[in-house]
Amino acid sequence: MTDVFGAGFAADPWPTLARLHAEGGVHRIRTPDGPPAWLVTRYRDVRAGLLDDRLSTNVHRAGPEDYQGFAVPPSLLAFLVTEPADHARLRGFVTGELSPRRLSEWARRAPELVDSLLQELDSGTEVDLVERLAVPLPAAVLGELLGLGPTERESLLGWANSTLLASATPPRARDTLATMHAIITATTEQGRSARADTLLSRLVAAHDDTGSPNADQLAGLLFYLLFVWYEVLVDLIAGSVLTLLGRPDQVEILRTSTEKHSAVDELLRYLSPQILAGPRFATTDLTIGDQTIRTGQTVLLCLAAANRDPEIFDRPDELDLTRAPHAQLALGCGLHTCLGNALVRTLAATVLDHIFTRWPGTTLTVNERDIVWRSGFRHRGPFTLPVKLG
Repeated sequence: MTDVFGAGFAADPWPTLARLHAEGGVHRIRTPDGPPAWLVTRYRDVRAGLLDDRLSTNVHRAGPEDYQGFAVPPSLLAFLVTEPADHARLRGFVTGELSPRRLSEWARRAPELVDSLLQELDSGTEVDLVERLAVPLPAAVLGELLGLGPTERESLLGWANSTLLASATPPRARDTLATMHAIITATTEQGRSARADTLLSRLVAAHDDTGSPNADQLAGLLFYLLFVWYEVLVDLIAGSVLTLLGRPDQVEILRTSTEKHSAVDELLRYLSPQILAGPRFATTDLTIGDQTIRTGQTVLLCLAAANRDPEIFDRPDELDLTRAPHAQLALGCGLHTCLGNALVRTLAATVLDHIFTRWPGTTLTVNERDIVWRSGFRHRGPFTLPVKLG
């Protein structure tokens, strides 16, 4: 059995993943918590696994021996474990809010949010962009997207600050479940009492009036919206700024490109802020690569390894924002594609363009090798990003 996720993996996972790709692509590994799982690293196998209905996200299909993820109250899992038809219906509540018209509004709104978070900061100011921008930005966006009240926005940001910022003993997400549950409960009550036409109030009204979504599905959907994709956006923004600071030629391409979403796709491919897709559980015996996966065993589809697969991408270890449009898998694909996919790409494109237009001379104040990367096993991103705006 192979140990993969050791110290330093998050900062530079690529040599390890390249070795696993070359040595067969599918490996029995030990997870950081101890239980084993199958790790899949080749692009074609990962993509096929994301689309394979024999690999379920429903933890109730897991066997007793393999990794199952951390224990989450059943109500918070309701969005992920629903049958495909119900899952698609629940997604529909949110995807309507992410129409092209609404996304264009977010493209206009994002620079204002950046300026509000970095207000009174002039050229020459030294600042940690993880603390001042990357972590609070999703809370601001979710506050507006859902229609959260001031108290709920502050609670969400408090959770993010305690979980995602550097500290001597940062808690793992699993250790904050009680806080998450309290925020979801308060958010639901705020949506019920608010006299406003917001996504949150419409979700709660649909539950109260028709029972669809039911109570567990509503809690599970809010769990996903408030917490699951939060870390992805934080790590994409911080990782992208760090990467681009050392590549002025790529910054110029980003600023002048008319296809900024394509540039963000390349950053997603290159960085892979989400290392692994959520655990899948085999509902029958099946074969991936040269390995037989038994019913109930856990499969970890490695999005990061797939995005650097040399069989799919030319020069996979190079960032090239002029790269032809490609099917990177950083946010998954198929039924369980990240629900915030379109919004994440829109926000990242607009925020990065705004930062490097307003402060084109920004520089790191430490050596890039000294940046510590946070790893939550499934995610990777800089803990801090100390820069001098310029």
